Amino acid sequence: MKKHFIVSVILTLIFLVTGCSQPQQPGSSLVLPDSRGVEITFDKIPESVVSLAPANTEILYALNAGDKIIAVSEYCNYPEEIANKTKLPTGEKLDIENLIALKPDLVITGYMSAMEDQFRQLETAGIKVFVTEANSLSETYETIEAIGKIIGKEKEADTLIKNMKDGFDNIIKEVEGKASPTIYVEVSPLEWGLWTCGKNTFIQELIDIVGARNIFEDVEGWAEVSEEQVISKNPDFIVTTSSPLTGIEDPIGEISSRANWSGLDAVKNSRIMMLESDMITRPGPRLLDAAKELTKILYD
Repeated sequence: MKKHFIVSVILTLIFLVTGCSQPQQPGSSLVLPDSRGVEITFDKIPESVVSLAPANTEILYALNAGDKIIAVSEYCNYPEEIANKTKLPTGEKLDIENLIALKPDLVITGYMSAMEDQFRQLETAGIKVFVTEANSLSETYETIEAIGKIIGKEKEADTLIKNMKDGFDNIIKEVEGKASPTIYVEVSPLEWGLWTCGKNTFIQELIDIVGARNIFEDVEGWAEVSEEQVISKNPDFIVTTSSPLTGIEDPIGEISSRANWSGLDAVKNSRIMMLESDMITRPGPRLLDAAKELTKILYD
């Protein structure tokens, strides 16, 4: 049960952000649809915000709006300033009465179907809830844009999006003409059941940007794969998001010592790398940092 719970947590934290938006005119209300398709009307800029999704928390800080945050999810751990915020359990453990007592102007959260009843309770209490979900870079940009408009940081959001796009373009130019190594991204280790990512995920987009080839690019979304599949595809590089923080003390050593993996090129050539899970699995500003780290791993 513990293994399944941890895998569930890892995968749940991946699915986090969204938002389409329309410009707000001076003196008028701002109306934005969230990922549920619910139109949220903002008559004023929220001054107190609770963020229940780590990616959204990182976006708020990147937009210089960290001072508006009064509480965050227990999974929010970046940037360091977050340590001073009230931490709330999320999902089924969320204490709605405690959250309502904080009297936030706005709750921003990632989409989880199990929380729909909680959303309704918050809205019944008069608290605005904006639900987000992003599975691609374009949806990540849309989320940043929407959050920027909601909190009165439109210019900062435009700048952040531009910086991300420019950064990705620079990486594409940097790797142009280089060999395209194959890569296997492991987001859940063998002992919990192997999970990876394929097409229609922002990690696949990052792999494309850095000029590599995902051995599971034909897989849809986030998917469970078999040990035999990985071995048959024989990647040049293995990137794991496991770490001591996720319960795996030595992820590289664990992969290297797998009985059937000794013949893999990545294992023989010591090309197994750890990449911070939060950086690459949260659809927010640090995806650019993840792409830069991938570039170093593959070409330095």
